[in-house]
Order: sequence, then structure tokens, then C-alpha cells
Amino acid sequence: MDKISISQEEEGTLHNAETFVLDKLFNKGGSENYFVNIRELMTSIDTTTMSPLLDQAVEELIAESLIHSEDGENYQITPDGINELKIRKSEPIPL
Repeated sequence: MDKISISQEEEGTLHNAETFVLDKLFNKGGSENYFVNIRELMTSIDTTTMSPLLDQAVEELIAESLIHSEDGENYQITPDGINELKIRKSEPIPL
């Protein structure tokens, strides 16, 4: 594989990790004060392979204002994050 292919593959993996985080933070019950503790999120994944990627995904989502945290432990999806999640769920899955 050349460098471009590896970079595209990594970008796709990060995109999937971001979508996973957004999905976990989305409150299907509709409460606006719904927070998820980052430790709880970490326990729901394979930490040996996903932990560094999940950290990067959280950082990217914060930078894009799609999620936020007032205390660095408990995270909440923003209205923009909800809209982004809807867009991502409507995207075709690459084969």
C-alpha cells in the first residue's frame, strides 16, 4: 500500500470511531442533560486497540464542537453533534 491508501484507511477508522462516540453520547430518551462518563465509554470497547483511537476521536469531536465536557470526565453531544450523527447514519457504508 502506498502512503495515500494508509492515510485514507486511518481517516476512515477515525471517522468510524467518531461515529461510535457520537452514537454512544446520543440520548435516545431526549433529555437535554444527558452525560456519559468517559470511563464508561472506554469499558464498552476493546481498550488495547481502540483506546488511543477513541482518545483521538474525542479530541476531534471536541475541536469540531460536536461534543463537550465541562469537567473532562462527563461528555455530552451538542445539537451540531446530533445533526452530524444523523448525516453519518444516512451515509452509505463503504465496501
